[in-house]
Amino acid sequence: MSSVAKRVITGIVGLPLVVAVVHIGGIPLVVVCAFAALVGLRELYLAFAKEDKPIHAVGYLATVGYYIAIYFFGPGYWLLISLTLFMIAVQTCLVIFFRHLPLEDCVTAVYGFLYVPFLLSFIVLVREHEALGAFYVWLIFISSFGCDTFAYITGMTLGRRKLEGSPSPSKSLEGLVGGVVGATLLGLLYGWLVTRFFGLEFEGNFMLNAAAISFVGAGFSIIGDMAASAIKRHTKIKDFGYIIPGHGGILDRMDSIVVVAPMVYLVINLLIWVPVWPWI
Repeated sequence: MSSVAKRVITGIVGLPLVVAVVHIGGIPLVVVCAFAALVGLRELYLAFAKEDKPIHAVGYLATVGYYIAIYFFGPGYWLLISLTLFMIAVQTCLVIFFRHLPLEDCVTAVYGFLYVPFLLSFIVLVREHEALGAFYVWLIFISSFGCDTFAYITGMTLGRRKLEGSPSPSKSLEGLVGGVVGATLLGLLYGWLVTRFFGLEFEGNFMLNAAAISFVGAGFSIIGDMAASAIKRHTKIKDFGYIIPGHGGILDRMDSIVVVAPMVYLVINLLIWVPVWPWI
């Protein structure tokens, strides 16, 4: 079966599941994100270490505990407590097993946890946000996948200036600009559709908020994509894994989402706290 056929089948099977889980939110979303975080974390650990190591278990246990804390307590100081306990656990392992535990393995354990489970958890935090999280959460995917799609189309048709010296030298400047513009327009369209057909009274202007969030999200989706490419180049691997047919690993599919999700959460809060559109 060709790679394209695998991608199509994966999309047909996986897309409805993702849509349903994100729409429902709550426990199903937390469980799915926690599972994706665990798989993605192991992919990253294996990319660096090439094998499972005992210290990795600390990262897996911390991931489970972290998502349990998110479900029961939401955002706030419990997240800081979870991160603090994880760091103390790694430090304790370093002290107890210092003769057999290289410092770089501890650094990898911490980096992996912050990169995958922590950043990915912002999907849950956005979805459960008190200010229309059920609508804002889709902007994570719109800005990420929208930027990727429009960057590919624009790069193939108009791309001239290649990004030589970057982790993705085959990409073009025109493609990146096209990706950001395309994702921003998709966000604007999404904001108009939500405002038009759901008949909700929004704080501020949801349509302009959606466009602004998509613009920022698209810019950081490029950072996420290139950061993953840089890691793969440094570790000399083609894909992080093979769990998703036609796409590779969890991180190969969600490399931009893990960076976009926290930025969307940040921009949502900034737009709520600051009257960005006072003339509307």
